[in-house]
Amino acid sequence: MNNDQAAFRAFYNHFFVTLLRFSFTLTHSKEIAEEITNDVFMHCWQKRASLAHIKNPQVYLFVIAKNKAIDHHRKQVASRQVFFPEEDKIDIAFDSNPEQLMISAEMVRKMEFAIQQLPPKCKMVFTLIKQNGMKYKEVAAVMNLSVKTVENQLAIAMKRLTAAVSFTFGTASKAVK
Repeated sequence: MNNDQAAFRAFYNHFFVTLLRFSFTLTHSKEIAEEITNDVFMHCWQKRASLAHIKNPQVYLFVIAKNKAIDHHRKQVASRQVFFPEEDKIDIAFDSNPEQLMISAEMVRKMEFAIQQLPPKCKMVFTLIKQNGMKYKEVAAVMNLSVKTVENQLAIAMKRLTAAVSFTFGTASKAVK
């Protein structure tokens, strides 16, 4: 039993942060994401005897988290609670001059805003591939889509993000003169 606990602890430590980030992208709430993540691991612990056949644990965890987020959302709608997403603030430290800091902070804000404006499917595909490092096939399994659809959704997301975040060099070209 101790050996099972040690293996589970290593499994938990390996996947916790990734699964928490994924849950947050689904719920936009730190508390709900933590609850879902812990529920997923509780489910895994309870079903540990029957999980030996799982070939890709990350995909398995993401599918469970997605389903738990959907269940949570359904319960919210059923109880007519109003959901207010938290602000997702990212603190970034730059080692640059103040002008570069302003430009970089503005780019980060534009990118974050552009990501939030993506359609839900595009946003989830982008998040899973670009932020969580999953493969197209894994994302297809998590989202119950074809690999081609995942490719198309990522292409749409990248096109929209590229258009939304314009990198201008107006100040740099003035300095060259």
